[in-house]
Amino acid sequence: MYTAEQIEDMIYEYRWRKNVLLEEGYEVDSNSTAQYGVESTMPKAQGGMSDRVLNIVTRNDVLYRVLYKHVEVVTFIDKYEHCIDNDKNLNILYEFKKGKKASQVRQVMNIGRTNFDSRMKDIVNVYLHEQDKHNKQDKQDKHNKHDKHNQH
Repeated sequence: MYTAEQIEDMIYEYRWRKNVLLEEGYEVDSNSTAQYGVESTMPKAQGGMSDRVLNIVTRNDVLYRVLYKHVEVVTFIDKYEHCIDNDKNLNILYEFKKGKKASQVRQVMNIGRTNFDSRMKDIVNVYLHEQDKHNKQDKQDKHNKHDKHNQH
């Protein structure tokens, strides 16, 4: 479960995380055999993982964890945006999704800082509410599944 502060940060971070996901990917690396130089004369490992493969696996694991966090943030923001029923608030969210900064959003929406802060709080509250609803539903589903299992 995310806190209000985390959700607000997720909204601000949405665009750069989405950009990373669009531009990044797993690096395709081959485990090629050396054909020239000193490496070509060295004995080759039989059946074990070379340092090169281990480095690739380790790097890909770190990349996967980083990219997974980006996916998590982007998915969460996208998942509940349809629940924002105030048009101006939804447009504020969309401006952030386009990569605008808070000052730019206030200017585009022609609102002051207090109005902006209030609207951001409303947006975050929608996400908190939907997250809470989703978690309660998950708990209820697990409870029902457990009860059904115990009946048989």
